Amino acid sequence: MAVDEAVLEVLPNPPQPSREPAGALPAVPVPKLLQYLYLASTWVACAGVASGTVARRVLGDGSPVVDALIKVCIGALAFPVLLVLVVTLRLLRAMCAAGFRDSLRTVATEIQIHSRKMFGALTWKVLRSPAVLVLLTSLFFTLLVGAGVLVLGGLLPVKESQRARIGCALFDTGVLGTMAMACFVIIPSFAVKLWRSK
Repeated sequence: MAVDEAVLEVLPNPPQPSREPAGALPAVPVPKLLQYLYLASTWVACAGVASGTVARRVLGDGSPVVDALIKVCIGALAFPVLLVLVVTLRLLRAMCAAGFRDSLRTVATEIQIHSRKMFGALTWKVLRSPAVLVLLTSLFFTLLVGAGVLVLGGLLPVKESQRARIGCALFDTGVLGTMAMACFVIIPSFAVKLWRSK
């Protein structure tokens, strides 16, 4: 009995296309030029709001200067709003392509991990950083805006004869402080970080 020799030929597997993990979202790149335009438009809008507030206090509500500054603010905010809308739609499309349910789980998990890290690292050193001080200062001015609205709405006890004056003063101080922080600290710091990034 002769044993026939069997030849077994092993064919290599065809290369599989590399796939990202099911939960990973593809990156949604935004060119640097659009980021700079976004920051510039936001800066113009914030400066317009601050200028409009000052013009309203000096010239009165019916002034054409105030109307022009309001139109400048609206026009300047059109580009950032459209850019945010486009990026959001692209992100939703990427989430749908990656599997919406898995994407939501991944995002929820990442939020949990980042929030644990953030709150775990909340120390006095973090509170002394300039970014946190800017955030707290902006929050203070935003609270002034809220207090002005409450006074104007009659929800805080103020003499009726002084209500409009006090409410407008609080509101305008809050708006000016918030816009000054945005124009001179927050937006320029984002621009510098963007400029230093690769």
